Amino acid sequence: MEAEEQIKILMVDDSPTNLLALQSILSSPDRNLVNAASGDDALRYLLDNEVAVILMDVYMPGLDGLETAELIRGRDRSRDIPIIFLTADSTGGRHLSRGYSLGAVDYIVKPIEPDILRSKVAVFVELFKKTQEIKRQAQLLKEKNLELENANLARLKMLIDLGQELTSERDPWHVLEIFCRSARQIVEAQEAAVGLIDCDGKTLQYFFRCRADGENASGNGVPKVLTRALKYLIKEGRPLRLNDSDDLLRDRGKTSELVHAFLGAPIVSANTVCGWVYLLNKPNADEFSEADERLAATLATQVGIAYENAMLYTEAQRHATELQMEIAERKQAEEERAQLLVREQAARAEAEQANRTKDEFLATLSHELRTPLTAILGWSHLVRTGGLDKSQLNRAVETIERNARSQSQLIDDLLDVSRIITGKLQIEPSQIDVCAVVESAIEAVRPSFEAKNIRFKTSMVSKGCVVGGDANRLQQIFWNLFSNAVKFTPDGGTVRVEVKQRKQQVWVAVTDSGSGITAEFLPYIFDRFRQADGSTTRMHGGLGLGLSIVKHLVELHGGSVEVKSEGQDKGSTFIVMLPLLSGSSSLDEKENAANEVNGNGVAPGFLKVLKGLRILVVDDEADSRDLISEILTRCGSDVSCCDSAAAGMKAFKSWRPDLLVSDIGMPVEDGYSLITKLRKLKTKRAREMPAVALTAYASKEDQARTLAAGFQVHVAKPIDPEILIRSIAKAMESKA
Repeated sequence: MEAEEQIKILMVDDSPTNLLALQSILSSPDRNLVNAASGDDALRYLLDNEVAVILMDVYMPGLDGLETAELIRGRDRSRDIPIIFLTADSTGGRHLSRGYSLGAVDYIVKPIEPDILRSKVAVFVELFKKTQEIKRQAQLLKEKNLELENANLARLKMLIDLGQELTSERDPWHVLEIFCRSARQIVEAQEAAVGLIDCDGKTLQYFFRCRADGENASGNGVPKVLTRALKYLIKEGRPLRLNDSDDLLRDRGKTSELVHAFLGAPIVSANTVCGWVYLLNKPNADEFSEADERLAATLATQVGIAYENAMLYTEAQRHATELQMEIAERKQAEEERAQLLVREQAARAEAEQANRTKDEFLATLSHELRTPLTAILGWSHLVRTGGLDKSQLNRAVETIERNARSQSQLIDDLLDVSRIITGKLQIEPSQIDVCAVVESAIEAVRPSFEAKNIRFKTSMVSKGCVVGGDANRLQQIFWNLFSNAVKFTPDGGTVRVEVKQRKQQVWVAVTDSGSGITAEFLPYIFDRFRQADGSTTRMHGGLGLGLSIVKHLVELHGGSVEVKSEGQDKGSTFIVMLPLLSGSSSLDEKENAANEVNGNGVAPGFLKVLKGLRILVVDDEADSRDLISEILTRCGSDVSCCDSAAAGMKAFKSWRPDLLVSDIGMPVEDGYSLITKLRKLKTKRAREMPAVALTAYASKEDQARTLAAGFQVHVAKPIDPEILIRSIAKAMESKA
């Protein structure tokens, strides 16, 4: 035995001879006999060493045996060391009693009997050995307990972390994956898996497996060797711990090479087994322990609760989402209903406003139509009764003509508005000099502003104001603006017309010193049927259509129009902006455009064409026939009139006219039927004779239909003598 493993025995005696004798008696390989010549030496040795027994002489110089024993008992380190006193005084009863009181275990009287000494020392040596073994085992147990405590603390920490992680996770499938990885680490298994089953207890709904080598699998399925064990686990509904000797892990009586230890626990939800967790093979042990089994049961309970909570949260979230969607849909529906209500109220208010506007318009229309009719009928009655001198007769004719033209203008405006609403108003663009059109429009309204003594000032650029547009419609735009300016400007006022170029546009500004426009009415100035004063006491007539027509016509030309006014009685300015053409028109084109809008008379060439011309007039209205006949007869034409299409056919065959002027809308047979029958006749005259359609149907579609039927020219009623003569001349020129 090595020296550090030898049992130490301390022998204290002041006699070397006695020490040598003791050594010879007690000497043994497993013992280390330590000599001390005095009590001081013994105390000094015991400061750092532990002995099995002390053999001490009672009588020694200095510190005797009893005093030394007392000091030994006074130290914690040496208090429990057994002391055997050696004495030569067999009669010392006082020393004997004191020795035992100081903790002596025995007294041996000298001379010493070797066998007795050996046996007594052997008892204490053996006791010391056992005490030391117990201490070693106690230390080992303490270390093991500490190790287990640390392991349990580590497991507890992992369990707490797992609980927190599972609590924070809301996805049920992630809950199971997190649990599976953590459970393998906590139990220290090579492999762990978790599975969920359907209500039938057989079909695997979800499966996830993880291993110590990091391999994860969710779709490979349960190993075949574990099938019976898992079925038993589900059936029993309690934890199951197996090793490779159990039949449930044997396949046809053979031990599996993959599974040596199995630990499983059911996952319970709502008191029903809904799945399981199993762990395989513990690296540092042949099988799982009971503590592992209890831990697995705890883990299964924990994951069951976490999974159920996650499912409840998911379901709650789904219900919350559906509820939010339902609330959002209801809110949207309520908003839509509110918007519908607002739109319905706005539409009702708009309809009511439209009805009021319509009523006001109809009242105004009635007034505007009846007013000129009153003058026409009144003066016609006076003319028919006679008794008027020449000046009165001229006045009557002038009044009748002026009011008839006023009615014609009203009707044209109404037709234009109808075309605008239906989207049928179109223009026939060509190169037009804006300055020439403006000048012609000024000439047309000159009698009006001269009658009111209005100063009409103009400022125009000398050249380059060529636009693509319809000459008649452009003149209509400016005629309306000039007429408006004259209407609302008081006697002696001023109207200024300015034409200038700005970038790629030509601007025509019409400024008057009239009644102006209020800020409230300014946004509605271009609305149809809207007038600043629609009352029966208004100072100015009209239907409120002119500016609406102006705006639409300007936009058809690719331009824009705006109005400015500082308020009531401060005048107004209308600005028309039209895009310029890149090139300028020739002088002949400008002159032709000016001629097209010139209404001051009939060119002499037109009258030559009509002179001696045989013209057949077909119209069911006697007044229209008489008027046309009178106009054409004054131009030197020979006129024959018929009141129906049938009579017109007979007259054509018997009278052989050079030109046909026919109304379209007639009873029994209309003008289309008449021209169709004429064109089907075999004679060259019938096929080539020029024909002029005279009708109140004045839309672009009506014009296209008349030309397609076989007419050369379309003339809209009411009849303007100049336009009629020009149209007949145009038809004859087309024949030539």
